[in-house]
Amino acid sequence: MEVTVNMTAEEFLEFVAWGKDRDYYKSRLDKELNKREMLAKKTCWAIDADPKKPGKVKIIDQEHAAELLEMAKDYLA
Repeated sequence: MEVTVNMTAEEFLEFVAWGKDRDYYKSRLDKELNKREMLAKKTCWAIDADPKKPGKVKIIDQEHAAELLEMAKDYLA
């Protein structure tokens, strides 16, 4: 498929800038989604349902819980 477009130099520069911005924001979105995924994974590794107390959770891995707390503080800062 061939597409021919007529545009001014200014329009072309605007189009190129839009493409760069699009790539930039996609990479930022990917990084943000990766952070959220890691927070969710750390949560699953750090806590689990408490079988003795329905509706409650307990820390099952202190190291992951500490890392999760640190990551959450950084995320919210």
